[in-house]
Amino acid sequence: MVKDVFQINLDTKVLKILRDKVNEEQNISFNKRFYFKKNEDHPAWDKICAIMDRLDDTVDYLNGLDLNTGRYKRSAFDFYDFMNNASVVVDCVKELAKIFDVFNDKIKQSTEIFNQLGSDGEGTDERYFEYLRSLCSVHPVETSRHKRYQANDFECCPFVVWNNKKTWRNDYDCDLHAVVYTSKDGETNKRVQIYISQIFEYVITRLDFITEITNAIDQYQKQVISDLKNRPIKKEKDFENYIDYLRNLDKEQKDRYGPDRFYPFDYIINLFELKLSNPQNKIKMNLYLNALKYAIEFEHNSMQNMSYEGFENNGLFYSEIYIETSLYIELYSPHSGSYEQRRYGYNLEKINYLSYDADYGDKQWAYNQLNEALIFLEKYVSFQGAKGDFEHYALVNLALYLDCLENKCLINRNIPNDLKYRQRLLSDDERKELFPDR
Repeated sequence: MVKDVFQINLDTKVLKILRDKVNEEQNISFNKRFYFKKNEDHPAWDKICAIMDRLDDTVDYLNGLDLNTGRYKRSAFDFYDFMNNASVVVDCVKELAKIFDVFNDKIKQSTEIFNQLGSDGEGTDERYFEYLRSLCSVHPVETSRHKRYQANDFECCPFVVWNNKKTWRNDYDCDLHAVVYTSKDGETNKRVQIYISQIFEYVITRLDFITEITNAIDQYQKQVISDLKNRPIKKEKDFENYIDYLRNLDKEQKDRYGPDRFYPFDYIINLFELKLSNPQNKIKMNLYLNALKYAIEFEHNSMQNMSYEGFENNGLFYSEIYIETSLYIELYSPHSGSYEQRRYGYNLEKINYLSYDADYGDKQWAYNQLNEALIFLEKYVSFQGAKGDFEHYALVNLALYLDCLENKCLINRNIPNDLKYRQRLLSDDERKELFPDR
């Protein structure tokens, strides 16, 4: 008899769409919580990531697995392998549905694939698949939790055999036989017929349910965004001082975008609280602080509207359409693209060690790099008398901001031509060069 070699074809596109949807609003997915036990909620992010990774790898593995190749003469180890990994896919889908509260009774209660209702008439496709997996692979010496399908309190399965030669019963048209010992007095062994087409259909339909889960994630994200938009962020006038306002913005940013933010307000708060050691820098620093205040007005809007799109949210009246940024982000780490800034790019990168609690050796290296870049930076600020790591770091960013105002870049294009933000006003010729389309 010619052997039939079987290979499943699971749709991997649904997994890419799922991952894209989860990452589309990653901060919302990151903040999702779920109940592990009653009244015990936990962050769901680790579980979501584990599920997506497992699904990607396991689906690829199953798609590459050939069954009934003739390698196994008695025990169908390839089938055991398939059942174990297929169960991982099924469990991942069920768990993801639970995390995002997706109603999945339709697939949990289906019976049309295996048509095995069991002795009590309440069997389902899910329950029968679990019975087969327990009997054939996971608990072959004691399958005891599937009473509706068992011939006794427990069953034992010595082996599962591919039915190529039909050596036992010619009327068995199935693909595999599970040989079952019932451990019951006066009873003979039984054989469970297994059809690969049914197994494949069950796994395929369960993976396809990912589409409904993805749609539910989309609706969940939209609802969270809508709720955040409708929750007003306190304005500057609601606080006694600007620092308290910034601290509240920082809290709102964390609530809305999660703890792993790229541009938190810690640096900005420290900058506004900084007492400069050299009064020569104070007037210049006020220009930078005023520019930040101006940009933070737009950042406030972007958090309230949960969007960086449009001038009212990003503060960029003039921008390259391929750049997804904001004036606040640009000012956070000023970059002019000038020849000198590019020349000292490595130095400036290592100076960042001064912005956080880096190792002693790293900070010493940062100061070495700073000394090499002084010929560029001291065109704009004085480091004489500067104290502490943060003051040095702040003065570097101040110098980079002032350098931006002398070059053709996003910051120079979008900072108002006002002495509140600039050491000098732009001339008409400079404005024409900055804005050639005007």
